[in-house]
Amino acid sequence: MKFPIDTVHSVDKALSILEALSRVDSIGISELNRELGFGKGTIYRLITTLRIHGYVEQTETQKYRMSLKLFEMGNKVVNRLGIRKVANPYLEQIAIATNETVNLAVLDGIEVIYIDRIESLEPLRIGLEVGTRFPAYCTGLGRTLLASCDPVKMQNLLLQIENKGQMIQHTKQTLTDLEALEKQLQIIRKQGYCFDDEEYIPGIRCLSAPIFNYTGKVVAAISIAGPTVRLTNDVISNFIIILKTNAKNISNRLGYDR
Repeated sequence: MKFPIDTVHSVDKALSILEALSRVDSIGISELNRELGFGKGTIYRLITTLRIHGYVEQTETQKYRMSLKLFEMGNKVVNRLGIRKVANPYLEQIAIATNETVNLAVLDGIEVIYIDRIESLEPLRIGLEVGTRFPAYCTGLGRTLLASCDPVKMQNLLLQIENKGQMIQHTKQTLTDLEALEKQLQIIRKQGYCFDDEEYIPGIRCLSAPIFNYTGKVVAAISIAGPTVRLTNDVISNFIIILKTNAKNISNRLGYDR
């Protein structure tokens, strides 16, 4: 088997092995050698590496087969893209109803990453892009997602934040005390939304609510964000209703029925 000159041949060969494994229930080194022509020693080293990293399993008959790791990885991507596709019309509805920027984000370790957004048409708005990352502890989307984790995972994430010295004072409103943050997360979990009052960016307020999938797990969060001159106390109560209603509708579309 020939590969392009400008590729890493060991990676090419490893991917060829995975592709060969995907076509059969199980296969041995000798069979892979006949099919791919790499040599038994090369195949053994590559397939051992793939097995150590969890991409390949060895059967009782000493043959090899694909594990579910690639399926699980691909499924995560599909789920994220699926959430984006399902949520987008509701983001549009929220943006029209509020005339503010609307965001969709997921938790990635101790950060949140924006996977979709509808930008406000107002001259004064937040100029951020899909793919932007923010610390979870001091943002509305982040705290909503942290609050929705199971207790063990939440504690592990909070310890990571503390150990990495991540609780930086971004504004006068930023919570930098771990105990105070934990209490705030309990309130968010109970009320079903988070209110970020200039805690990460001065002059910006944010309302955020969780999105559940069919298993009852929180898989994303949506938010309404805008300047304090527009996200005043007079409109916040109505915006919370709009936000939670649409978050519920998105969750229902993902199969959540509780």
